[in-house]
Amino acid sequence: MKRKGTFQKILQYILALIVVVVVGYFFYDEFRKNWDAISTYDFDVNLYDVLISFVFMAFSSLLVTYIWQICVNDYLLKKLNFSESFVILNTSALLKYIPGKIWSYTAQIALMSSRGISKALLIYINLICFICFAIVSAIYTFSYYFFFLKVTPFGISILLFAMFIILDFTFIKWNAAVINRLINLINKLFKREIGPIKIKISLLVRVQLLYLVCLLSEGMCMYFLARGMGVSFSFSNIMAFTAIISVSSVIGYMVFISPGGLGVREGAMFVMLKQFSNIEAALILPIATRLVLIIIDVLLGVIGIWLGVKYRYFPMRAKRGKKQ
Repeated sequence: MKRKGTFQKILQYILALIVVVVVGYFFYDEFRKNWDAISTYDFDVNLYDVLISFVFMAFSSLLVTYIWQICVNDYLLKKLNFSESFVILNTSALLKYIPGKIWSYTAQIALMSSRGISKALLIYINLICFICFAIVSAIYTFSYYFFFLKVTPFGISILLFAMFIILDFTFIKWNAAVINRLINLINKLFKREIGPIKIKISLLVRVQLLYLVCLLSEGMCMYFLARGMGVSFSFSNIMAFTAIISVSSVIGYMVFISPGGLGVREGAMFVMLKQFSNIEAALILPIATRLVLIIIDVLLGVIGIWLGVKYRYFPMRAKRGKKQ
């Protein structure tokens, strides 16, 4: 069994490396083929706009922390305050760049072990959060293509949009039954028996609205980052940037072998940006956005570690775990 587990880990690392290398080579080849245009492009860097982009990305990350907090607190007798939630989520988030995507959840479980919340329930809550994010991303993206770009006749757009809303309503109303279909996969993946739980309708609606704000904030980040690098876009392109963030984030998350969606997310951004921007922006913006995201992740993670040590969140948890 140990050999089998070791082999699976090695295979994950190899596949993750292959994905990163392939995408890295793709971007290298695109840069090489378009180097003449890129080298002559006048990148007029505006540090003020770049700083604003960092603020929007940080705001989105903090909002994700708040979403996680309200979901977890719904099942805790002794509630987490925002500071504790910040430490747990942003410290564990530093591990998402390790292939496999389970290390962040493993760290969450370890940090939450003394809080009276089961490991299975914590995994389930993270699954619910992702599904809510994916639903919001899908509804926003298809709304953008249906009603803003008008890729389909208005009547068909209304029909398709209504179908998405009905699917979302079905999930919100009967989420336990819907999630139960996915439980078998999660049980096999984490080798645990996870039973479906009932989540309040009001909480799911609230979470989805907050995720919409997160997406819009990251769209604003991408817009100001483009401006900060001297790439000209109209303000209305924020809607397009938000759609790009929506699709690329979900794809990056679902490609399990890619650490933190690295490479996959940027590739999806490139394909979508290429539809309405020049090749320079399509190549540089995804990489620049990833750099902003990594810097924010590291900054918040370091602050989380500092807060955890200062307020003794880590030692307290470890101590309580021994007593139990």
